[in-house]
Amino acid sequence: MNDVPGQSKVELRRSRVRRDLAHCAVTLMTEQGFEATTVADIAAAADYHPSSFFRYFAAKEDAVFIGVPEASEAFRAACAGIKRGDDAWPVVRAGVVAGVEHFTEADPDFFAAQFGLWLSDPALQGPMATNLIVWEQVIAAAFATAAGLKRPDLHCYVVGGAIVSSLRACVHAQGQDSDTFTVRVERAIAMLEQGLRTGPTRRGKPTNSR
Repeated sequence: MNDVPGQSKVELRRSRVRRDLAHCAVTLMTEQGFEATTVADIAAAADYHPSSFFRYFAAKEDAVFIGVPEASEAFRAACAGIKRGDDAWPVVRAGVVAGVEHFTEADPDFFAAQFGLWLSDPALQGPMATNLIVWEQVIAAAFATAAGLKRPDLHCYVVGGAIVSSLRACVHAQGQDSDTFTVRVERAIAMLEQGLRTGPTRRGKPTNSR
């Protein structure tokens, strides 16, 4: 969420205001909870008028999930080029890592607080699940396309769910090693790939089963 090179002064200002509001939203909600934090609280903490908040976000929930819609669309685009017969694993892995790197490395401290809030505040569990389901569906569809399936089968959905769950695991493992979050995600997906690299199911059995 750092400033993007080539942005105009107006775009830079909008980006910085959005970032300021999002930072204050996450900080306040971490301290007092999502439900107890008002838009007026967030605006005051960022030294803006409450009306300014709605120029940048439709709801306070959007401030907490800043960057997620853009990351999701970038990930969808990365997987869109997969064709029948392709090996989906390296494409999906690269797409996840690129999305995570863009989303986390620019401001790792904010990301840690942001993801920690998603996981800890009950009011955000539903919205978080909705966002993660998008990634699961994209992954499942990518593996189905590579396998020549009209729609994802059990194996495709298992892979999608496992990769998304690995992102949660990486958050919980934060601080247990010196790796960046991106490197930890790469390691986690490598672990999954070793155990799940089988073909889509046929009549209930993996294609490589005997």
